[in-house]
Amino acid sequence: MNRTVSVVIPVYNHGCFLGGAIESALAQTYPIAEIIVVDDGSTDNTKKVVAAFGEKVCYIKQENSGVRAA
Repeated sequence: MNRTVSVVIPVYNHGCFLGGAIESALAQTYPIAEIIVVDDGSTDNTKKVVAAFGEKVCYIKQENSGVRAA
């Protein structure tokens, strides 16, 4: 049975760490179906960091609502 994993990364103003988190997810040996970054209203460079990975990462932005909502 082939199984894959969806990786969800909630983030709020931590663009400086986000690239490393995405790279780590991409480097896993277990098959990853998708990587989803949920931006909880960041005001830093989070969107640009995600954009650098192109179609490998799905980007969702929402109004700041806290980590539980993300």
